[in-house]
Amino acid sequence: MKEIEALVDKMLNEKPGPSEIDLKDIEKAAVKTGEQIRQAIAQHLLEEAEETPGEIHCPNCGKRLGMKDYRSREVVTEAGEVKLNRTYYYCEECQQGIFPPG
Repeated sequence: MKEIEALVDKMLNEKPGPSEIDLKDIEKAAVKTGEQIRQAIAQHLLEEAEETPGEIHCPNCGKRLGMKDYRSREVVTEAGEVKLNRTYYYCEECQQGIFPPG
């Protein structure tokens, strides 16, 4: 909520004064801020989803896997571009990597 409030405050502080603003400016500010809020919410939910479950098993052989590394990438979603950080597991037996939860 603090991040969303900060985005709204920023938009309100940067908008033109009442005698200088027109409908086009209002619409642009609302759309831009809305996109930033959607992106912030998506990023927050992704960060919550990045929490790794307890034990990870290979979907092919069932062997318990240990974490090998962290991987991150920027992905484009309907809510905008977000950074995705996930733990990466690798099965030596099957030679297959997975990103939990699947």
